[in-house]
Amino acid sequence: MSQRLPRFPESHERHLKENESIAPDAMADIAPDRGVVENPPIGRRKGEATGAAAVAKHAKAELESITGLDADHVSAVLHQPDGWHVVVDLVELRRIPAATDVLASYEAVLGPTGILLSYHRTRRYFRDQMVEES
Repeated sequence: MSQRLPRFPESHERHLKENESIAPDAMADIAPDRGVVENPPIGRRKGEATGAAAVAKHAKAELESITGLDADHVSAVLHQPDGWHVVVDLVELRRIPAATDVLASYEAVLGPTGILLSYHRTRRYFRDQMVEES
């Protein structure tokens, strides 16, 4: 006779409380009515440090989600008084050979808690195109 499994997420919360193997606030990214939040804001808990690597990863995920394009790499991460400015290069058109792919640089502005406030495309270029930056 098979045992019926308990409902999610209560079963996981009970398991975490019993085992304490994961931080108690790790369940904060799970909404009982909607499931797992895909790209939760970063640095939203009081006193939580937010580093450039976490911001870059979050900005890539947000831009991929909004534009439907694949992120190639992060070109820049700047911490400003108004939040974070991140430049992510996205693949706009895949071609053969890959050196002829069309990429675009997008600048994203994230608030202090990691919420995407705005983004815009700053330039388009071929993957094999060398550009002198000043």
